[in-house]
Amino acid sequence: MMRRSWALLPLFSLVYSPVSARYLGPLDPPPVDLTSKASLVRSQWESLTSTLKDHFNGRQSDDSLSFLDKITFSLGLFSVHDQDGCLQYHHTGPDVRNSTLGVNSVDGNSIYRLASMSKIFTVYAGLLLLDPSDWHKPLTEIFPEISSLPTDDPVHHVQWDTITPFSLASQISGVPRDARPFDVGEISTSLAQAEPEPIDPTTLGLPPLTTNSTGINVPCQTLTCSAVEYIQGIQGPILPVFQSPGYADTNFILLGRVISKLTGLPTNEEWFQKAVLGPLDMKNTSSVSPTKKPYAGYVVTGDPEAFAFQGEITSSSGGVFSTTNDVAKLGVSILNSTLMPADLTRRWMKPTTFTAGLEFAHGMGWEIYRYTDKKTGHVTDLYTKLGDSGSYASYLVLVPDYDFGFSVLLGSGIAAAAERSAAAQLLADMVSETILPALRDQAAAETMRNYEGTYIAKGHAPSTNASTSTSTSTLTLEYNQTAGAGFGLTITSLVNDGHDLLAYLKRLQGNADQLVLAPSTYDPVNKRRGFVITPVVEEGGYTGLFSKQMATNADWLLNSVYTYGGQAMGTIYFDVADDGTAVAASPAPLRGKRFVKSTSA
Repeated sequence: MMRRSWALLPLFSLVYSPVSARYLGPLDPPPVDLTSKASLVRSQWESLTSTLKDHFNGRQSDDSLSFLDKITFSLGLFSVHDQDGCLQYHHTGPDVRNSTLGVNSVDGNSIYRLASMSKIFTVYAGLLLLDPSDWHKPLTEIFPEISSLPTDDPVHHVQWDTITPFSLASQISGVPRDARPFDVGEISTSLAQAEPEPIDPTTLGLPPLTTNSTGINVPCQTLTCSAVEYIQGIQGPILPVFQSPGYADTNFILLGRVISKLTGLPTNEEWFQKAVLGPLDMKNTSSVSPTKKPYAGYVVTGDPEAFAFQGEITSSSGGVFSTTNDVAKLGVSILNSTLMPADLTRRWMKPTTFTAGLEFAHGMGWEIYRYTDKKTGHVTDLYTKLGDSGSYASYLVLVPDYDFGFSVLLGSGIAAAAERSAAAQLLADMVSETILPALRDQAAAETMRNYEGTYIAKGHAPSTNASTSTSTSTLTLEYNQTAGAGFGLTITSLVNDGHDLLAYLKRLQGNADQLVLAPSTYDPVNKRRGFVITPVVEEGGYTGLFSKQMATNADWLLNSVYTYGGQAMGTIYFDVADDGTAVAASPAPLRGKRFVKSTSA
């Protein structure tokens, strides 16, 4: 029998020389100051909003922003750690300014239609109300009446016994994007309603349809039809379940019906209120449209009848109204795990599936954008949800690495649909490209202030090694602000009982040029924070994807492979004061030895 040679263990990282990409996650603890005059985030926010103000008041008109002139919009930043501050910007377009309905000037309490941002409210409510096992039940178990629907032909028949609430929430069920009677893209409808006269489909090469044609005369004919009636009218699948993500409002109409069935709460508004809106005191948020004119407090754009449309069973897909302030409550509650355990939040904020684009993935309701920092090369995942329907568009963006988020809410009854969509995208780009670098720099500045310095071990006996001339035990940390993979809190010295432990750690980590610390665990009760060591070595060559993995992305694979007495060689624990300042450090392999931060200049 071949014996494992444990003596070769230290050679492992020397052979593979892991490199530049660090663990997925933050480079530093999240910044706590977003709004003071000293904050880099506030500074960049003011720069961004000054650009917008200068354009709108004519001091410095910018052609690239000209299509925003027709748009009413609200931008809002929020953070778990700086909830008292208020970084918002609001602009009122001409149609709202002159409207006889709703508000004539927008602020943080102005109520917009959110369109498909509503889907995040639906998943959130489901996570809070359903049993974890419910997410993986086939729909035929939840709605037994549909078990008799044909499944013998998977090309033409949806396989309802394989579709689950999880696949619906993850947009990977394979069902059609829209289904009657909520099929906004139905060509026969648009041809029949064409102006100045209806268009004969046969002139376009399409066969004629009658009211009795398959897919036209369906059981669901109203906004209050049952889940079973709605399902019976859904035509063949677009894709097999779990094969590829495909955006579908159908998924979230069905998910809403699932939540109602399993909770016994018949209307979407009942479970929205019970799970999310009530507990978070979101008094200006509802899935029920206002019924009394002049719709005080609301942003009314476009056709007033379309604005006041009651979504009923479709509201779980796109019927929620809310404000910048209420959306901030929602975002902070998710980031802060206010309503659910932190481990469940972390599980929710992970991808379910990739898209065909390398920078985009999808989760349970989330559209995930992978942002690459231009200074560090580090990847930060943005958990977002877009809404875009009728006269309204919106974005919710959460950035867990910074305990931060922002929202874009907008509407216009005079801009073309393409202009409205482009406006939402531009505003989201402007905020992210301006504020994400500022968050990086603010987090770096706070980490520098809180952790940089020399830590000295006191009260420990000298080394018993006769060859050791000193019992000095110190740890020195400095923040490397140089652009590149080495950006971050760096160990510049670690001496234990006179021995250069840092040199040994670097050898273990592939003869690393630098060892950088990244935050990992945190105990808010006992004020302790764990950090993991990331080696920075010169990126090796590679011949393809498989060698590139080890050359550029091996941290997750090595994952503190080296231990001493069962303790990770690459972990350091810090005791921190209430203001976030580190007061002591305890390298894990030194088994409780405590290095106290020096207060001398």
